[in-house]
Amino acid sequence: MKEWIESIKMMNSYKKIVGILVLLLMLTSCHPFGVNLDDRYFQNKRGMLTARWTAPFGKEDVESSHAPKGPFLGNGDVGLVSYTSEKGQTLQLSKVDFITDDWTDWTGTGPAALPVGGVSIQIHAETDDDFLYEMRLLEAELYMKTGTVEPVEMRTWMSMNDNYVVTELATRASCPILVTVETYAGCEDTYYETTAEIHDGIGQVTRRTRTGEKVRWTARAGISTRIIGTEVIWEQASSSQVTSTFLIRSGHPIHIVTYVSGSLNDNANLSEAYEKLCGLDGDSLILLKESKDAWWRDMWTRSYVETNDSLLNRQYLSSIYLMASACNLHSPVCGGMYGVWNMNDTMNYHGDIHLNYNSQAGFYSVFSANRPELAMPYYEFLEKMIPEGRRRAREDLGSVHPSLKGKSCRGLLFPVSALGNGYFYCQYWQQTVNAPFNIPLFSWYYEYTGDKEFLRERAYPFIRECGDFYEDYLEKDVSDNTYHYTITTGGHENSWDLNPPSDLGFVEMTFRLLLRYSEVLDVDSERRALWKDIVDHLPLYKVIMPTQTPNQGLPIYAKNEEGWDWPAHVIQLQPVYPCEVLNLHSDSTTLQLARNTLYYYGIDQQGLTETMNELGLSAFIMGTRIGFNPNILINKMKVLIRRAGTNFLILDGHHCLEKTTFVETINSMMLQSVEGVLYLFPCWIDSPASFTRLRAKGAFVVSADYDGKEVVSLNLLSEKGGICRINNPWPNKGNVKVLCNGEEVDFKLENRILSFLTETGGTYELFCAD
Repeated sequence: MKEWIESIKMMNSYKKIVGILVLLLMLTSCHPFGVNLDDRYFQNKRGMLTARWTAPFGKEDVESSHAPKGPFLGNGDVGLVSYTSEKGQTLQLSKVDFITDDWTDWTGTGPAALPVGGVSIQIHAETDDDFLYEMRLLEAELYMKTGTVEPVEMRTWMSMNDNYVVTELATRASCPILVTVETYAGCEDTYYETTAEIHDGIGQVTRRTRTGEKVRWTARAGISTRIIGTEVIWEQASSSQVTSTFLIRSGHPIHIVTYVSGSLNDNANLSEAYEKLCGLDGDSLILLKESKDAWWRDMWTRSYVETNDSLLNRQYLSSIYLMASACNLHSPVCGGMYGVWNMNDTMNYHGDIHLNYNSQAGFYSVFSANRPELAMPYYEFLEKMIPEGRRRAREDLGSVHPSLKGKSCRGLLFPVSALGNGYFYCQYWQQTVNAPFNIPLFSWYYEYTGDKEFLRERAYPFIRECGDFYEDYLEKDVSDNTYHYTITTGGHENSWDLNPPSDLGFVEMTFRLLLRYSEVLDVDSERRALWKDIVDHLPLYKVIMPTQTPNQGLPIYAKNEEGWDWPAHVIQLQPVYPCEVLNLHSDSTTLQLARNTLYYYGIDQQGLTETMNELGLSAFIMGTRIGFNPNILINKMKVLIRRAGTNFLILDGHHCLEKTTFVETINSMMLQSVEGVLYLFPCWIDSPASFTRLRAKGAFVVSADYDGKEVVSLNLLSEKGGICRINNPWPNKGNVKVLCNGEEVDFKLENRILSFLTETGGTYELFCAD
């Protein structure tokens, strides 16, 4: 073997190109969709969902303390970001539960997410200019053709239900080519302990988090690598690195298989990883690949939209890819704002779960997008926080603001930041809304799926805890023979405000949901009188004239009772979204004030494209929910989409997953569930569009086509049965029909609301026969 290696090194200088590898699995044969409408749709999207690099990009090009800047993969537990040279690539790896304690930056001391290490694959050959790298979203794989005279092709993919990372190598070179694979642990900070060893042809490295008296836990993670398909020479290069060397020949593909393991109890689980890798052969690798393809086929086809605009389609689908790669049922803990891609030792905000909107926003779209299970790790994280949240409500309100010293409440008080393993850190930034900010996600899972057990066991208890807090925290202001319940809190980070609409919206939402859900579950009837009294006696949102120029000269909602008017964000529209207490059913004056507010901040002050975290803060979703001009919303979204990097991510230097709110924006433009009524294309432009299998409240799965003027087809599945109410798509026509299995179904049409009784599992077609 060693003699072969030396001879190959001598021969590399005069190798000639003889061809390109015939693909291990031709794209058409491994296409993850069958021959049907779904297949047709995604076949047409393949090109737009393939990111391409035609020149190498180094580590400095992809280094990030926030979102991935290079090609990336993820399976909810392991994250991968790559960088390259002409001769090879490095696959950086992180694990979502590899979290250290006692790490400090300006946001505080506490838990922090870290990378584990990586795998570097290098080809020993003369360089050439024919380099190509692709991130293929539909297949969830990375493709590389080295820029060498004798090119080597690499395909990297990741299993979705376990932590295998597989790189398939092949070449059509005229002579064998030398390949070196380095498996390493660590990143830029050498503080963290590493190990390296070779065990029966498997290289294994580990990295360990901080230890010491102040540390509450120690995590350890491992990377294990096996080379399948050739003889290998192994060497332990250092205490953090092992190296494997082998030859690749034409017609003999090789698999570099890596397994990422670890735990929060100081065990990298290397024995388990060793057993898993030893159990692999050609057949099991095929099964792993087929399982991955099936997982992504299911994920892609849950729902999709056709906007007939390539930029919008690309951003929508790439957001689905980001969302599903970051968090799913495979996640051992919930990832933070940056999902599973914690690729350096100093991630912004510790790589945390930011509880004052940013992390919740990463899950906003999963319900209407018919992927509600992606939020499950987040609920599990929140429920770990409840005991400490109760203690803080009782004992720590003085840390929120000096004026609250000595005050004690029932319920939950969350700070801004936490890590997915169940530990808070950081301060409150004078906000009390960090726990209630999670109420919409609990509510939506029940509303969109109809899962009454989830409501009883998980959603209602959490919402009631937040109601307990508000019952104790609100003040009752009596004046002029009437009274109002008031709240003083931080409407935004580090402000201190009387009756900010942002928080009033959460108060109203909390008690409206408690009133409704207590009746659904037949519990807490004795508490409803107080809850209704609070809802009925909340103050109105403060209305002012704008203070900045330019403006339309129209009244807007202020950010608090004193008339706070700056900066250019729209936190005062949180009653619209995510609270949903201001909506299309609100009176015309209220809706117009909301539109004025969004126009002032979003257009006059350029907030939609300059100061709202670029597709963050849900401002675009808010616009769809108040009937804002859809042409403006789409034009501004496209401004931001054009700023996206080669990997399709829109970066603002701070955030990542919240950009997937783009999905909910488009979904809300095409389908909204408003107080039990479905609205079709309520905020769409005068242009053809369609959606397939979007999920609506009431556990309805809906598909519809729009020709730019009216709905031309409408189908829905009723998962739980019950009455379906739809805002009549054909208000100026008669002869509306509702069919179930070809049979007409009776319906009512009152005040433009079309309603009919559905059966559990029934499918329905609605159309206008005129």
